[in-house]
Amino acid sequence: MKRQDQFIDADTASKALGISRATLYAYVSRGLVRTIAGQDDPRRRLYSSHDVETLSKNKSVGRKPRDVAATTLDWGLPVLSSSITLIEDGRLFYRGHDAVRLAEHETLEGVARLLWSCEDHDPFTNSIAAPWAAPLLGLTRDLPLTERCQALLAFVDAGRMTAWQRNNSTLWPSAAALLRSMTAAISNSQPSALPAHQHLAKVWNLDTRGADIIRRTLVLLADHELNASAFATRVVASTGASLGACLDAGLSALSGPLHGGMTSLVEILFDEIKDADDAADIVERRLRRGDVLPGFEHPLYPGGDPRAAALLPLLRKNEKRQSLIQTVAETTGKLPTIDIALVSIRRDLGLPKGAALALFANGRTVGWIAHALEQFQEKKLIRPRAQYAGPQPAAT
Repeated sequence: MKRQDQFIDADTASKALGISRATLYAYVSRGLVRTIAGQDDPRRRLYSSHDVETLSKNKSVGRKPRDVAATTLDWGLPVLSSSITLIEDGRLFYRGHDAVRLAEHETLEGVARLLWSCEDHDPFTNSIAAPWAAPLLGLTRDLPLTERCQALLAFVDAGRMTAWQRNNSTLWPSAAALLRSMTAAISNSQPSALPAHQHLAKVWNLDTRGADIIRRTLVLLADHELNASAFATRVVASTGASLGACLDAGLSALSGPLHGGMTSLVEILFDEIKDADDAADIVERRLRRGDVLPGFEHPLYPGGDPRAAALLPLLRKNEKRQSLIQTVAETTGKLPTIDIALVSIRRDLGLPKGAALALFANGRTVGWIAHALEQFQEKKLIRPRAQYAGPQPAAT
């Protein structure tokens, strides 16, 4: 399903950018603006409103270095170089491999080896995550997910190994132990040598179908370029801190409602839909109040989140969920993101509350470690400057 308001005509696009049609066509030829044929007339071209908006924003910044730098922190220009993940043309790639295709057959551990650049070495072969002390699981059971993971991971000896001046290959066993520990922490269970999806399937009593959905989900969550948690992880890694400290930063960022915590807002929306006679009524009520529709539309995927598109068809038919997705698409043109898919998976498989965020944290651990390892090789501190906007010092 494509959003209906995604493409605009040439006049609208040209006026929005303040350029001539000839310049607009030049932008198209340079790959800056995507175009499609009009449904009513194939000879008529329509232009991506998302690309036009991005170009307009970049033009308004101008050429002042200070202004350019300020926009990098808000879905702006690339701020640092990375060879881990590419998001381009509505697709997600891990080191050049289509993530959706990888999810058809790969495990989270296989993706970890890819993103950590392990090549033929398998750090999971001899890496053993030590069991938690018996009282720990009981003491942390009722903590919020991210806090529980942070508390438990603090007891993983491998996570405290100083990364400063170490070769990445010496950190792979620690990374593997941390991933297995994270899998156990998010499910409040003891670590095991099982692949993550099999471990979770065992803890959550899932059948083969459920285990496969979890496997695909974890792969698609492994990384997502330089999001808030990945950037937080890289800042900490740039100081030479341990992998455990880097994961602590990633978990902290993930907990916020504008990141991984978005799933809790989607859960509320799904509860409203479940208790309503018609999803359209809930959508209309929220729009009238000026409320958001959490879990719909991703800035990097104007044509729809490919992760959600890959996962939602795997679930059993749910008329209210489908009604919600269809109503939002028809009303606003917005399409579901990974957050909608995660909550749908939790409910479809009968997973415990909080499992949507748990899956997010488990899969993304691989990406956080990849970003930390990559940043370690930079051997320089991430230290931007602030543009001071406070009161000026008093005259002396």
